[in-house]
Amino acid sequence: MTIRTRLALQFLLLASLILGGAFMVVYALSAAYREEEFISRLKDRGTNTAKLLIQVDEVDEQLLARIEGDNPVRLPEEVIRIFDHHNKQIFKLGIAQGDSVPPGILDQVRLEGDQRLEIGERELVAFPFTDRYDRFVVEASGRDIYGRSKLRNEGRVMIATFLIGLVLIFLVGRFYAQRALSPVQRLINEIRAISGVSLALRVQAGNEQDELAQLARSFNELLDRLEKTFLSQKNFIANASHEMRTPLTSISGQLEVLMLKARTPEEYSTALRSVLDDMHALNRLADRLLLMAQAGSKAPVASFVPVRIDEVLWQSRAEVQRTGSAHTVDIDLGKVEDEADLLVLGNENLLRSLLTNLFENACKYSDDHKAMVSLHATATEVEVVVTDKGIGIAPQDHERVFEPFYRANNTGGAKGHGIGLSLARRIAELHGGRITLSSAEGAGSRFVAHLPKAA
Repeated sequence: MTIRTRLALQFLLLASLILGGAFMVVYALSAAYREEEFISRLKDRGTNTAKLLIQVDEVDEQLLARIEGDNPVRLPEEVIRIFDHHNKQIFKLGIAQGDSVPPGILDQVRLEGDQRLEIGERELVAFPFTDRYDRFVVEASGRDIYGRSKLRNEGRVMIATFLIGLVLIFLVGRFYAQRALSPVQRLINEIRAISGVSLALRVQAGNEQDELAQLARSFNELLDRLEKTFLSQKNFIANASHEMRTPLTSISGQLEVLMLKARTPEEYSTALRSVLDDMHALNRLADRLLLMAQAGSKAPVASFVPVRIDEVLWQSRAEVQRTGSAHTVDIDLGKVEDEADLLVLGNENLLRSLLTNLFENACKYSDDHKAMVSLHATATEVEVVVTDKGIGIAPQDHERVFEPFYRANNTGGAKGHGIGLSLARRIAELHGGRITLSSAEGAGSRFVAHLPKAA
């Protein structure tokens, strides 16, 4: 069942309860009014008859019967009876269908006052009538043919109105539900038009105020994030493919050259060393690509443990100096003495990759291939400061150097893939930290990794 039909049915149910309840109240009030009005007429007829019989000396039973028999205001099937204080009937007008007064009701009237009865469609009222000499009981009954007919007609009109109203309410409710949900249908059609090749499309936000507009804005924000993610993945795959193709092409080219003719052992040895270097570069590239994928997810966060950052510093230093024989990393821990200032909550392998990339970057672009590292601690953070005296980074490139596969124009012929700084920033952000850079072209660089302390 569609929401439109469900809303129309719910609207129909609610309206039918309200309309049906209102009709029932009106009918009940009309029935009560008819009964009160007819009983009042019966009581007036009985009172007037008793006054003529008891208080007017010139009127006897026969004359009263003749007068009332021709009275145009008589009620249908009207019966009036008057009883004295001995409960003896002293007057009767009309033909009573059986004993219309149950035994004991006369005494009940004398004790409690007016009594009402309903026998079939006949309605009866018995009430006391007091004369200056005696107390009487008057009983008047009859059928309210016209009142009941009007009431039945009113009931039929209400039922017909109720049924017709339900049909109209359903149609109107369905129409307004369709109008109210038309923005939802438009939103559905716009969403269906969006695919992986048309992520630039956006849905309309409508009046920018209601809940549907908020839903549209939230969906557009989701599309923005997805588009950025897909574009980043697309660029990542393209750049990664390009970077991996370079060493693979170099390897295949060198092997093809070797196979053209016989070589001396020295030439084979030189070529194999070159191929081995390319293989190592390809292996490091694959490792960094895997680390970037790992750093791009939140999965490692669940396995974070307290890690001593000083131990990670020494491990990273050893790795950098092993891969680059000319690289030097000087570490100064003199400003940190408290062991609590050395603990960082994180993943040791990722933190080692972060620091290794910063160290390699400093050594690679310094003339003396030297990175100077110092450790500082604040109330909430551990700061690893890496400085060099290298070529520096132009101000306009400060943010771009953290983009995957981006390399500044002044890097010259230095080998690299433009992954290290991007990976370092991702790892820092994954740990709830950040990396800041201060540098000028030709004046060296200063990277600071800000990492939250372990609680």
